[in-house]
Amino acid sequence: MSQAVVFACSHRRGGNSDLAAELLAEGVRRAGGEAEVVHLRNFQVMPCLACGYCDADVRQGVDRCVLGRQDQAFDLFARCFEARTVLFASPIYFYHLPSRLKTWIDRGQQFWTARRDNEPWVADLPARTARAVLVAGQPSGEKLFEGARLTLKYFVRNFNMELAEPLTIRGVDQRTDLDGRADLEASVIELGETAWSSAG
Repeated sequence: MSQAVVFACSHRRGGNSDLAAELLAEGVRRAGGEAEVVHLRNFQVMPCLACGYCDADVRQGVDRCVLGRQDQAFDLFARCFEARTVLFASPIYFYHLPSRLKTWIDRGQQFWTARRDNEPWVADLPARTARAVLVAGQPSGEKLFEGARLTLKYFVRNFNMELAEPLTIRGVDQRTDLDGRADLEASVIELGETAWSSAG
């Protein structure tokens, strides 16, 4: 577990979430670590079929899911097994996470099942902390980030991670709204630094 992985979760290339992902990676590097930025939009992820195939306890790893070798979902999951710390930079769409990210999260059912059955390849993963930057164009809304926070919280538990309280940014909508906001950029970089320096 020698590096951090930063998942850039936006469908839009070169927008605020992409910048946030790069700033997180910069923070990790400032703290002396290595960071890989992974853009989810570049990966093919098929939706969960809710078929129950992953309930069989005789399968492990990529073969736990009936779709496991048909797309790149497990290439992404592998990073969650291997990373020293995991970070997400995601926009908020309709009070929640974007569809590509949510589709990938749904495929994580296989790991929930493996943890329920106390299978060592999942249950014995080291305890870690995940962090997130959530970026919304909407400037208001009491529960604007709540759905995304809860979904990420329970998703990362599959990999024996706890989700720290996300850094939330409101009113950032146009492609370059975050760029040049020194206060916000500094907060994102600081989160990356903290993620690495506090990792076990």
